[in-house]
Amino acid sequence: GATGYRIEHRGHSVCYVTDTEHVIGKPDENILALIEGADLVIYDSTYTDKEFESKIGWGHSTWQEGIRLCKAANVKSLAIFHHDPDHEDRFLNQLEAEAKTVWSAAFLARENARLNIA
Repeated sequence: GATGYRIEHRGHSVCYVTDTEHVIGKPDENILALIEGADLVIYDSTYTDKEFESKIGWGHSTWQEGIRLCKAANVKSLAIFHHDPDHEDRFLNQLEAEAKTVWSAAFLARENARLNIA
């Protein structure tokens, strides 16, 4: 299971989806419904797709699945968060660059970052 929140205010929305584990090849319909049309989704992206297969059962997802869900749900942007503590800054910077080549609206969540949702 997962915990997800959708906050709506003055026609804008932010969704926070944490500690979710997806099923490979099967988008989570509950998450899709929650995030539909959101301005920003903050999504559990602990692993890469490559790492995920050896982490099934650990209760986390991937940045690639986050992008797939956001694109399918017409989301405006994705904050990739809940990083694996074993991923060093250099790895995360490379991950963000790769994510941006897949979907330019994806970015890495960073401590103390402030975002304007408008």
